[in-house]
Amino acid sequence: MGHLDARTTTTRRLRRGMALVASTALLGLSACGAGDEAGTGDGGAQEPATATEEQSGEEQPSDDAGSGDDAETGDDQATDDQDEAGDDEGAGGQEEGDPGGADERTRILLVTDLGIDETSGDGAPTLAGDDLAALLAGPFGGTAECTDELLVERGQSAGCVGPTSPDDTAPKQEWVANTVAVPHADGLENGYRVAVLFSTGTELPEEVSELTEGNVMLTGLGQGSMFGAEPLDAEEAADATLQTLTSENAYVPVAGMADWSEVTCEDGLDFDEFGTTDCTATTAEGNSWQLHVAPGPFADGDQGLLVGIGSPTDV
Repeated sequence: MGHLDARTTTTRRLRRGMALVASTALLGLSACGAGDEAGTGDGGAQEPATATEEQSGEEQPSDDAGSGDDAETGDDQATDDQDEAGDDEGAGGQEEGDPGGADERTRILLVTDLGIDETSGDGAPTLAGDDLAALLAGPFGGTAECTDELLVERGQSAGCVGPTSPDDTAPKQEWVANTVAVPHADGLENGYRVAVLFSTGTELPEEVSELTEGNVMLTGLGQGSMFGAEPLDAEEAADATLQTLTSENAYVPVAGMADWSEVTCEDGLDFDEFGTTDCTATTAEGNSWQLHVAPGPFADGDQGLLVGIGSPTDV
């Protein structure tokens, strides 16, 4: 009986061990089956990636976008539009052949010392072309050419070519020399002497023709590089004219020729236009003098005024 009990106990232990192994195997198969169902099936299936997508990872452009040669990027289009707009703006702002803002203002030189004796000989003296050219070139330190001589009496003129400015002394600017009158050194009532008024261009503008006619005598004064940068009203023009009449630094000083006390002008002056405005000067004695006042764009100094003095009988 003892041997039988021992075999029975051993048999039971073997059965229990086999049952445990079988249970473990079944659990492993169940886990594998669940994993296969989760990783397969229609819902979890994926299409294989193409070779191009695997390499770039980016979406490829469609045929509708056009090829690289035919399609124009946004940046290129914007640049082209800007270039076209710039061309149109440039064409509209300046026509072909337009000098593009060149300074067209008339410039002048008033030369009062002609280097000749007006009282010697018979008739009016003359200035030879070379002598006239020297008068024009002198203030610039350059050279000039005048093909004709100038008769030194009022109302005469001659053409020249001279420097453009003190910084450009080559003889390439057209000038015209006009004989004008300036006050005699002995006083306004004692006649005049002849001077030369050079102005750029081929003739003196008609708007200032009064300065060369009748018994008008010229003087002038530079009043600063910025003078005339803005138009002068009538009061400002009158004040500057009175300063010209009373200054000892005028081209022809007339401060001691009358006791100038007041000037009134009908209109102001715009230095973009070389024309005159009529003014009246009054002396302390109550005498009145008719004046013709023009901008003084002096080429050899500061801008100022060019003043034509008439006589008391002109009022």
